Amino acid sequence: MLVILAGLLLTHAALAFEPSGAAPSSSAETLLEIRSYTLKSGERDRFHELFVRESLPLLRRWNVDVVAYGPSLHDRDSWILMRAFASLEARERQEDAFYSSDDWRNGPRSTVLAAIDSYTTVVIHVDQDTLQGLRRTMSTETMRSDLQTLTRLNSDYINAVKNSDVKRFEEILADDFLCSLPDGSLINRAQFLEHTAKPYTLIDLQAHDVSVRLLGDVAIVHARTTFAMPDGAPGSGRYTDIWARRDGRWLAVAAHVTRR
Repeated sequence: MLVILAGLLLTHAALAFEPSGAAPSSSAETLLEIRSYTLKSGERDRFHELFVRESLPLLRRWNVDVVAYGPSLHDRDSWILMRAFASLEARERQEDAFYSSDDWRNGPRSTVLAAIDSYTTVVIHVDQDTLQGLRRTMSTETMRSDLQTLTRLNSDYINAVKNSDVKRFEEILADDFLCSLPDGSLINRAQFLEHTAKPYTLIDLQAHDVSVRLLGDVAIVHARTTFAMPDGAPGSGRYTDIWARRDGRWLAVAAHVTRR
């Protein structure tokens, strides 16, 4: 969607030029930079996660107006970033300050650059209606991306339980994670990891009717479970997991499990 919009914006900009080649000027217009990246093969998912977790908060800290970002639909290696500026001079000043900062140079710079094969940049004027439309589109795209991410993390959580995968839980659990177990006990992250390391005894654990509710930077996951006890007797239950977006990453902060 973002790439389609970018193409339409470029077409609109070309049609808007006067015969002399001069761009129309308007006090209500804003400068929009559209940067299209070609990433190295297989790097896009990691690049996107790194941008959301590290680069985006850094850009916002330096007051760079990020309008939209995300993967292209037409291939697996393209990614787009749109930023707004008051003028060409403001763009040069803000980007020079950001890219020469210690925050960037000692932060995600080397990892970001290592993932990029090439990129192109186009700068055009857009009116405020177009800019706000892009922001609304980005909000919808972000929600869709968050739902996909949380659905995948829910599957990772279930698989980690089944496989006693302590390493995966170390990656997706918040430091202040708490879990209510079916026996009514409440355990912290360290106790949960110790519990997970023990051999898993239930058979064929499956999650059904998974519901992900997004509430800004918090998400609640509800699901029903089926499984077999070690003696083969059927069992069922429910769980509720709470996830929070912290520093651009979704982490599990709480879980509640019931069985019968």
